[in-house]
Amino acid sequence: MADDTIKETFTETRHMSKGNSFGTIAEAKDVELTVDVGFSPSTGRGWFEFYDEGEDWYASGELRITDGVLVDYDGVFALPDFVMDWLQMQGVDVADMRESMSR
Repeated sequence: MADDTIKETFTETRHMSKGNSFGTIAEAKDVELTVDVGFSPSTGRGWFEFYDEGEDWYASGELRITDGVLVDYDGVFALPDFVMDWLQMQGVDVADMRESMSR
C-alpha cells in the first residue's frame, strides 16, 4: 500500500497554561511552539505534537478520522484550534468537533 500520509511542521505563538484539579500551575505569554501534525486519509489515523524550544510546553496525541470527519482525539484535554485549522485546510470536516468543544 502506498504511503498517503499528509504532514506538516509549522510554528504558532500562543498564551499557554497548565492546570490540574487544583487549578492553574503555570502560565506563559507568547510561547513559540513547533507544531507537527499529520494523518493518513486511507487509515484515518493521525497525530499531533507541539513543543517549545526548551520543551517546557509539550503535548502530543492521536487523531481519528472517519469518512473525512474528525471523530475523536486523545492526548490532551482540548484539541488546539491550530490542529483543527490545519486539518480543515486538508479537507477534513472538523465542524462537529469544534461545536462539541465550544459547549
